[in-house]
Amino acid sequence: MSWNRILPQLILVLHGFLVVLVAGKSIPQVIDKDVGRYESSEGNDHHAVRVPFKLEETYDQSFRANSFNATWETDTEILYSDNYIGNIHVFDVTKGTTWVLLDSSVMVDYEKPSISFSFDNSFVAIGHDYANGFRYSLYQRCDVYNTKTRTYTRIANGDRIPLFKWSPTRNALIYVHENDIYYQVFSEGGSHIRRITNTGVLDTVYNGVPDWVYEEEVLASASALWLSPDGRHLAFATFNDTNVKDIEIPKYGSPGNMKDQYPKEIKIKYPKAGSPNPVVSMSVVDLDNWSSELLNLEPPTDIVGTDCVLYTVNWRTNHQVTVTWTNRVQNKAQIVLYDLRGNNSNIYYEEENEGWLRILPLVFHDEYVIIVKLQDSGTPAGRFQHATRFEYKDGKLVGEKDLTPGAKEVISILAVDHARKRLYYLGNELDEPSHRNVYSVQLDGNGAPVCLSCNVFSPEGNRCTYAYAYFSIDSSNYALSCSGPDPLFITIMNANHKRIFNWEENRPLRQKLATRTQPIFRNFYVTVNGYKNKVKLSLPPDFDEKKSYPLLINVYAGPNTVRVTNEASFGFESYMVTNRSVIYGRIDGRGSAYKGSKMLFEIYRRLGTVEIEDQIAVTRVLQETYSWIDSNRTAIWGWSYGGFSTAMVLATDKASVFKCGISVAPVTSWIYYDSLYTERFMGLPTPADNLYGYNHTDVARRVEGIRGKKYMLIHGTGDDNVHYQQSMALNKALVDKDIMFEQQSYTDEAHALSGVFPHLYHTMDRFWANCLGYSHTH
Repeated sequence: MSWNRILPQLILVLHGFLVVLVAGKSIPQVIDKDVGRYESSEGNDHHAVRVPFKLEETYDQSFRANSFNATWETDTEILYSDNYIGNIHVFDVTKGTTWVLLDSSVMVDYEKPSISFSFDNSFVAIGHDYANGFRYSLYQRCDVYNTKTRTYTRIANGDRIPLFKWSPTRNALIYVHENDIYYQVFSEGGSHIRRITNTGVLDTVYNGVPDWVYEEEVLASASALWLSPDGRHLAFATFNDTNVKDIEIPKYGSPGNMKDQYPKEIKIKYPKAGSPNPVVSMSVVDLDNWSSELLNLEPPTDIVGTDCVLYTVNWRTNHQVTVTWTNRVQNKAQIVLYDLRGNNSNIYYEEENEGWLRILPLVFHDEYVIIVKLQDSGTPAGRFQHATRFEYKDGKLVGEKDLTPGAKEVISILAVDHARKRLYYLGNELDEPSHRNVYSVQLDGNGAPVCLSCNVFSPEGNRCTYAYAYFSIDSSNYALSCSGPDPLFITIMNANHKRIFNWEENRPLRQKLATRTQPIFRNFYVTVNGYKNKVKLSLPPDFDEKKSYPLLINVYAGPNTVRVTNEASFGFESYMVTNRSVIYGRIDGRGSAYKGSKMLFEIYRRLGTVEIEDQIAVTRVLQETYSWIDSNRTAIWGWSYGGFSTAMVLATDKASVFKCGISVAPVTSWIYYDSLYTERFMGLPTPADNLYGYNHTDVARRVEGIRGKKYMLIHGTGDDNVHYQQSMALNKALVDKDIMFEQQSYTDEAHALSGVFPHLYHTMDRFWANCLGYSHTH
C-alpha cells in the first residue's frame, strides 16, 4: 500500500515556525521564514487579474508538469521521442548534436507504442494494444522490427504478454507468455526461440513475473527476472499460488448491455493476513547453453523459515548472484551468495531489527559491497538508514564503515561511479524530512557527503529542495530533476556537477500558474506525546489572522511515509484553499519516515494507535494556538491507509476535535488486507502473536465514536487492492448501531477511482460545503 501511487496531491512547502508545549500551553516560536507562496517566473505582473483554481483542474491534469521523458543510451547520449512527428532521436549532451535513430514511419500503424532497442540498435521491440494488469504490469502485444531488413516479427503469436526485455549484450529478447519464460535470438536471417520454463499456469504459477502480492508489496515491478552483466545467465523467480485463496471481485459491466445481463466474477489469488502465502523459489539458467537445465537456488530455511519472503536479487559478478530472503513477518533477513561455478552457496550477511526491515538493492565491486542499513545517528532520534561499506574477503563481509553518518536518511541508491569511486544517492538534509536531495560520497569513506542539488536554483530563483537524478550509463552525466519548492525543471549536469544546459523548464505550466491565485504555506513542528510532528498548513491567498477559517486535514499516516514534503503540486489542495478559503493541513506523526528509528518504530505492531493519536493531538494544539482556525469547522479526509486513519480518528476522537470526515477506499480491518504488507507491520493475527492488535484497531469494533459526526464512506466495487469488503464491513457495523453516515460506491472502479474523478470530486465538494460551511454550486 502506498499513498503516492494512488493520487499524489502534494503542494510545495517553504520554511516554517516551531510550536512546542510548555507547561501545558503551546507557544509559537518563529524560526527562519514562516510564510511563502509560489510566485511564477513567467509574467510576474502583480497588477494582472488572478483567479482561484477550479475544481475540474483538480483531476484534468491542467497543471501537470512534464517530467524527464527520455533515457540514457550511452554515457553522453540521450534517447527521446519527438512529441510532434514521433521520430526517436539521439541527443549528444557533450557535442550538442541530434540525429534520428528511428523514423516515425516504422510506428505509423501503432497507437501510442512503447519502444525499446536491442543492445546494438539493430532491432526494435514495439509494444502496443495495451491491457491493464496489476499495479505495475501492463499486458501488450509485441512486434520486433529489424532496422536492416525493415521487416517485423510478431512475438508470442501476437498474444498480449506482461513482460519483454532485451539482453544487455545480445540481440535477444526475453519475454513471458502465459506465465512461462522464452528466449528469442534475432539475426538478419531470422530468429530462434528457446522455451526456458514449462510450469507456468495462468493465475496460479508465475515464472519471471510476480503474482499480485509480490508485485504490489515487494518488487514494485512487473518483472521477476534478472540478467547477469554479460547477459549469459538469467536468474528468475517462480511464484506458486496454488494454496493462496481467491478474492472474487464482481464485474457489473455496462448499463443495458445484454452481455452484462449477469455480473461476472474476477478471481485474484490474494493472500490475506495469516493465510497461505505464495511459495517462492529462485532459479538460474545458462542462456548460451541451450541444453542446460535450471539450477535451483535454495533459501536458507534454517533461519528465515520455509514460509520465507524473497526481497532483492543482485548479480555480484557474471557467475555470482545474491538473493535477500526474509522470514514471513520480515524482521529477519539473510543475504545468500550463490556461486554458479561450483554450484555452492554461503550466507553473505544477516540482519535483524527491532522493527520491520527496509531492504534496498546492494551495490557490488570486486573489493567491497554497499548495503543500506540502519546505523546509530549519535542522537536521541535513534538509527537512520545509511549507506554502509563492507570489504569482501574470502566470501564474507568485513570492515563495516558508515559512509553517510548522522541524523539523516539514505532514501535510495541512484548510481555508482566505480571509475571515480563515488556513490550517488537520494537523501534528506539534517532535520528536514520534507526535503529530497541528490548526494555523492566517496566509496572509500574519506570525506563527507556532498549535496549536488542544494546549490541548484529554479527559474524563480529558489534553491532546489526536492530533487531526483537520472544518471548516464557510466554515471559521467546526469539529468537533475527538481520539483520543489517550485514547479519541476530539469537540468543536464556533467561529471564535475556543472550545468550543461536546461532540458525542461515547463514554461507553459509556469505561464498558466501566473494566472492563478496561490496558497500561502507554513511549515513547522508541533511537539506532542514526546515527539516533534511535522506540520504544513496551506492558507488562503487573502489570509487575514483576524478572520476565522475552516481547517481540513489530509491524512495518510501509514508506516514509513511522509505527507509534508517540499514537492510542488497543484491539485485538490489548491482548489480548496484558493477557491473555498479552507486551510488545508498535513501532519507527520509517529511512524512517519526519515526522523529516526525511535519515532518510526513507535507504530510497530500497533497500526491505528499512536499515529491516530498524533493527528488528533496536533490538530487540537493548532485549534488552541491559532484563533483563525475554527474548531467547529475542522474536518479530516484520506485515501487508502488515509481512509483507515480518518475512520479511526473519528472513532477515537472523544473530544470531537474533528466534526466530520471522508474515508476513500479505506482499510477498516487489517485481517482483510494482504499478508506481506500487514504482517510486516503487525505480525500474525494469532493469539500467540498479535491478534489483540488486529482486533483493537478494527474500525467496526469502534464505530460508536463516529455517532454524531458527519461521515462519508467512498469505495470502488472493483478495487483489487483494498477490497470493497472493507467498506461493507464498516457499513454493516454502522447500520447495526443505527449510526447515520453517507456512502458513495463506484461501480467497477479500482483503487484509484480514476474513471470517476468528476463525480468523485463534486461529491466531496458537496460534502465539505455542508460540513465546513461554504456555498456549493454544481
